[in-house]
Amino acid sequence: MEEEKFQVSKNLLKTLTVDTRTNILKALEERPMTASELSRYLNKHVTTVSEHLDLLRNSELVERVERPGRKWIYYKLTKPGQRVLHPESYRWIFVLSITFICFISGLYFTTANSYPGDFLYGLKRSMENLQLSFTADSLKKAELHIQHANERLEETKQVIESGKTAYIPVIIKDYNYNMDQAKSEIEKAKQDKKDVVPVLEILSESTARQSAILQNIAIRNPSVASQVEPALNTSEKGYTSAVQEIINVTESKS
Repeated sequence: MEEEKFQVSKNLLKTLTVDTRTNILKALEERPMTASELSRYLNKHVTTVSEHLDLLRNSELVERVERPGRKWIYYKLTKPGQRVLHPESYRWIFVLSITFICFISGLYFTTANSYPGDFLYGLKRSMENLQLSFTADSLKKAELHIQHANERLEETKQVIESGKTAYIPVIIKDYNYNMDQAKSEIEKAKQDKKDVVPVLEILSESTARQSAILQNIAIRNPSVASQVEPALNTSEKGYTSAVQEIINVTESKS
């Protein structure tokens, strides 16, 4: 890949080392022109201009424009051609891109420890949904749902510690949703003949840990034991089914 990029850059430099080609780009910056117009504008033979235009087209710096009903073929500057002439005018795009990436990264780390009742919690959940929407692979989606389910349990501990137990039913409901979605994505991956064992192993490890967390919450906070019980049932069933599925898949391969 690096060799290919270098080759493209070398060809581009070779294209621009001829003054006539650079002058053609500058002329086309003013307006689209035909080869004949460029010939007169540059005081060069039309055949010579056409040869240079072919090279510039191959480098994607200019393009042909054929207008319906007219026999003349015009040439115009492309966006890469504009960048060659004015590279400094495109620096702001790069700057904005880097700024946006830094902004999103900053938001991610800022919202990571927020929980229901916090000002940034809605943004945290929106970013989770955005992350899922940009993930097409079913196995990757399954991993994300497991990750989000783990996050919901961390939030359960936080709201209990802060005395905001009214949020528990909503968190547990979303925990169950993410676990169901994780299983659904794993099933899709199985149907697509993908290797689901690595994700099943993540699921079994996560559900074992989740069960321990939920049991600890119920023991230390008897008043919310009934509220976390649905999640405990989900995690225990998830662990059992994940382990059994690993066994089934492994035996089918042997």
